[in-house]
Amino acid sequence: MKELYAAALLHDIGKFYQRTQDNNEKEKVKRAYKTIYEQEGAYSPRHQEWGAYFCEKLNLPNINEIKRLVRNHHKPTDVYEKIISIADMLSSGEREEKEDDCKNLISVLNLVKLNRSREEKRKYKRISRLSQFNELMDNEEQNISVSYKRLWDEFEGVIKEEGDIDRIYYILNEYTSNIPSAYYYSRPDINLFSHLKTTAAIAVCLYKQFEEEIIGGDYRKIDEIYTKVKLNKELFKENVFCLIKGDISGIQSFLYNIDMEDALKNLKARSFYLSYILDIIARYIVDEEGLTLSNILYCGGGHFYIIAPNKTKERIEEYRSKIQEVLFKAHGIDVSVLLSCVEFNIGDLATADFSKVFWAAGNKLSEEKFKKFSNILNEDFFMPRENINICPYCKREIKGDICEFCESFVELGNALYRNKYVYLHKREKFTGKVKRVEDVFASFGYEIEFTDQLNKKAFSINKEGVDFKNTLGYIKTANYMFKEGSRTATLEEVSQKAQGIKRWGVLRGDVDNLGKIFLEGLGENKSISRVATLSSELEIFFGKFLEDYVRENYKECMVIYSGGDDFFIIGPWSSLPDLAYGLTHKFNDYTGGNSDITISMAIEIAPDVKFPVFRVAEDAGDSLDMAKEYERGGKTKNALSFLKDVIGWEEFEEFKEIKNDMKYLVVDKNVTRNIYYTIYSIINQYERSKEEGDLFKSWRLVYYFARLQERHKDAKENIKLLISKILKNNNSLYNKLFTATLWSDIESRG
Repeated sequence: MKELYAAALLHDIGKFYQRTQDNNEKEKVKRAYKTIYEQEGAYSPRHQEWGAYFCEKLNLPNINEIKRLVRNHHKPTDVYEKIISIADMLSSGEREEKEDDCKNLISVLNLVKLNRSREEKRKYKRISRLSQFNELMDNEEQNISVSYKRLWDEFEGVIKEEGDIDRIYYILNEYTSNIPSAYYYSRPDINLFSHLKTTAAIAVCLYKQFEEEIIGGDYRKIDEIYTKVKLNKELFKENVFCLIKGDISGIQSFLYNIDMEDALKNLKARSFYLSYILDIIARYIVDEEGLTLSNILYCGGGHFYIIAPNKTKERIEEYRSKIQEVLFKAHGIDVSVLLSCVEFNIGDLATADFSKVFWAAGNKLSEEKFKKFSNILNEDFFMPRENINICPYCKREIKGDICEFCESFVELGNALYRNKYVYLHKREKFTGKVKRVEDVFASFGYEIEFTDQLNKKAFSINKEGVDFKNTLGYIKTANYMFKEGSRTATLEEVSQKAQGIKRWGVLRGDVDNLGKIFLEGLGENKSISRVATLSSELEIFFGKFLEDYVRENYKECMVIYSGGDDFFIIGPWSSLPDLAYGLTHKFNDYTGGNSDITISMAIEIAPDVKFPVFRVAEDAGDSLDMAKEYERGGKTKNALSFLKDVIGWEEFEEFKEIKNDMKYLVVDKNVTRNIYYTIYSIINQYERSKEEGDLFKSWRLVYYFARLQERHKDAKENIKLLISKILKNNNSLYNKLFTATLWSDIESRG
């Protein structure tokens, strides 16, 4: 099966190679395969010949078998070639593709449509590595083959003579995620890596589902599936596959309920743990089933999806019990990973509507929440325990004053800070009592090591300038931390960076309407590779580009968590509004200005420097819900909750401008701070007049500002400008005046 997987993962790599339009390389491919492709009626080498020739440059075992499978996947004759051919067609949801030529990838995020009346304007991605952020282009590149050649040469330099299939997987992800797979209906919006990955996943599932028959020489089911898929006949109705969804719950209390000493380091360690325990559980299931990394369709944002052969459903309960047992040992009932499993057939892939399978898995998972820990809880669990010492944070029984489990998270945070690389490798499963964080990983057969030495099987902790030739890339979890000297800053030090009141704050946010985007936003073609492309585009923004933006522009802030479609940032409270607004623009650039994909956010300010993080995080979660519910002018969501009010992003510039105008008068023009209290008083009068149906006496505001101009003649024009902004023509006040005033007030305090 190893050769089958490698060939499926590489089956279309020739498209990338071919698009370089390198005549010297083309002559080499011709010499190697001319007789073969001419016998099939072709006049020049096709992508399958380019791909087979490329495979010779790798150092994989049984490379000749892999070359054969890559070369023949369009005209298969044996069972393994047919499996790859079936998987290739099912991945795209199309039977035929247009003749390949050089094009840019259309951003699938730019094509997402919830409002069907919205005019579609295609935006293109540059030919580049996945981790290189580039704003989308209105038109395709002119000398595109030059861009392909440049990227290919870098790719070949990294992957040449590689003999480890997992490293090949990660290198392909980096170098083939910003180029198109093929040109179905002249709409190249599926990236090559998503197609390679899902083709490999489907091929492995087909083989594992019919493994006994194939080993026994019975190929009838594979032949039947191939014929029906190829000819688009009535499709194979048997459920061949299943989709497993895993979802972590209890994140809030676990992540934020921490000792305030070393709070930021502890938060970083717990964020890393949550990301990696989910990844390790997904790997554990895949390992037990004899599957591959490609079968993990997605892992991030607190959940994972695995495509598996349908026979895997027989062991889901076993995996569920194992996961519950280990996590119960570690966290009691505070943290859990729920599993659901739904069956699906060839038709669900062939009809290009895979999003409904995702939806079904999500619905089934909702049912599992009512049975959480059903395999663990018994009568003994509810019996009272006397004379035991409980950790106030993790609720575990401890001896003395130190909780070894919580202490191990501090050590994990230190390791993340002090080292350059993290190495995840397999080990014998640990079966003892879970005392430390590493025991949880070991219970699923994995160990995490930190090192400063380059290791081809390690991930870089720093996401800048990653060396893919000598690493697997960078870690998924956010890792940027504000430092004071050679150590992670404290919350007190973060607070001191704030303007005005010295407090830290949190910024939370996530994508609006995410479920609807996956279910409806892709239109008629919701093939597995297109859904995977959409997931990967969101993942790279929240997994890397958001963190890059904070590192480059808001060094005093810290990305505690960012992945999937949401994020959590701690920083000086006064930095967060501008950071939030900047992120909306960054995301808007990334989606090509697609108004159907937006982000809502919430900011909460800690009442005190030592106020518990979990309390502020909870408040921010409630405020984020307010932002999602904000209605104005037929719009909802796409907003910021701040200072117990909600501002639409389209309202933010005016909102900030009024705040800045007030602050300028107080800080730069020495206008007394009484301006704030006067405005508060007038706002109260305005609200009272509305409630009582009286006419608002706006002359009081005008009179106050006239007196102010007399006392501050050098600021006369600034004062006139401010009154023109806050007093509207219809005798009403600017509708966000209280919040703008409060913002200016607390930001200008000395």
